Amino acid sequence: MTTHTPGGPLRAALEGPAFQADPHAVLRTLTDSASAHRCEPDGAPPQLLVTGYDAARQVLTDPRVSKRSERAGLEPGWLMSGVRDEVGVDYMLTVDPPEHTRLRKVVARAFTPQRVEALRPRTREIASRAAEAVLAQETPELVDGFAARVPISVICELLGVPLTDRDRFGWASEQVVAPVAGSDREEAYVWLSGYLAELIAGKRAEPGADLLSALAVDTDEDRLTDPELIGMAFLLLIAGYETTANLISTVLLGLARQPDLLRTLRADPGLIPAATEEFLRLDGPVVTATERFATEDMRVGEVPVRRGDMLLVSLAAANRDPARFEEPDSFRLGRPAGGHLAFGHGVHHCLGAPLARMEAEVAITVFVQRVESLALAVPEADLEWAPGLLMHGVRRLPVSAVVSGDSVVSGDSVVSGDSD
Repeated sequence: MTTHTPGGPLRAALEGPAFQADPHAVLRTLTDSASAHRCEPDGAPPQLLVTGYDAARQVLTDPRVSKRSERAGLEPGWLMSGVRDEVGVDYMLTVDPPEHTRLRKVVARAFTPQRVEALRPRTREIASRAAEAVLAQETPELVDGFAARVPISVICELLGVPLTDRDRFGWASEQVVAPVAGSDREEAYVWLSGYLAELIAGKRAEPGADLLSALAVDTDEDRLTDPELIGMAFLLLIAGYETTANLISTVLLGLARQPDLLRTLRADPGLIPAATEEFLRLDGPVVTATERFATEDMRVGEVPVRRGDMLLVSLAAANRDPARFEEPDSFRLGRPAGGHLAFGHGVHHCLGAPLARMEAEVAITVFVQRVESLALAVPEADLEWAPGLLMHGVRRLPVSAVVSGDSVVSGDSVVSGDSD
C-alpha cells in the first residue's frame, strides 16, 4: 500500500530538526505504516519515498527507472529538494546505460584495487598525524580535526590536487551536496569547474602518478572528453570526501556512545572491518539515494508508480528493514557481513566503496590505538547534524578522551593520568 500526503507536510517531516538528529525514528514510523509514501509538492514532480529493502533493490536495478528526468517526460535537472539544478555538471551518477557503462569502464581502468591499496600506508600516515594533532587540543573536535581531514587529504592525493587547496575543496564539496540550490552552491560549481579544467590541462602537459593524470592522458578510443573528465573529478571528489567523512565521524560517535565497543576494538583491531560494515548498515552516511524517475507506469512491489514520478530510495530505511535484518536497530558486531545498501545497488553501486572502506578502517584503527576511552564533551542534544534528505552526519563532535600513555584530554583541561 502507499500513503499519500498532498503538499509538503511529509517533506517537512523529512527535513525538520528531529529527522536530522535521528532520521531512523521517522523512517521507522513510515516503514511500519506503508511500503512507500507519496508527496506532491507544489511546482515539482510528485515524489515517492521507497523504504522497504526489497522495494529499494528493485528500484535501484529496474531499467524502467532513469537518472534523467527528461526520459520521464519532465524538464531536465530536477533534484530531490524539489528545485531544478541549472548549474550542475553531468557525471557518471547522473546518466543511464549505455553512457554510464562506458564512463564506469573508463574510470575502472584507472581506479583499480591496486591503486586504492597503494594509498593505505599514506592514509595511515595522514590519520596518525591528524589523530596526534586533534588529541593534543584542549577539547578535541573530531569532525574537522580528524574525520573530515583524513578523506579530504587522501582524495586530494589520489586526484593529484595540491593540499594547499584542501580547505577550498572541502567547502565546495559541502556546497554541492547542499539540500537546496542557492548562491553558495552555484558559486561552488563555478569555482570547482574552472579549477578542475585548469588542473586537467596541467595534468595533460605534465602528467604525474595520480588518478586524474591517468584519466587525462588515457589514449583509448573511449577515453573521457574534457567535460566528462571534469564531471568525473566532481564525483570522485564529492563521493570521496563528504560521505567518508560522515562515515568516520559516525563510527567515532558510536565509540563514544559504546565504551565497551571501543575496548573491544582496542583489544582486537581485526574486528574493525566488521564494525565498520555494521555502522554502514546501521547509520550509513547516505540517507537517500540520488533522485531517479519512472519512465513509464509501473509498480514497486504492490505500490503503483506513474510515469514522471521522482523515486527516492531511502537506503537508511532499507538497511533497517526488519523483514531483512534481525533486530535492525541494534548494533551487532557479529552480524553476518554484506547485504546492506549503504553504497547503493545495481549499476550505480559506489565505485569508490573500496576506498571508503579502506580509509575508514585505517582511520578508526589509528584512532582506537591512541584512545583508551571516549565520551561526548557536550550533551548529545546539542550536536549539530547535516541538513537535508541526502546525507546524514554530525557537523561537530567535541569529546573528552583518555589517550594512551595515560594523558587525559577533556573538555576543560589536559592532565596527567597519574593524578589521584
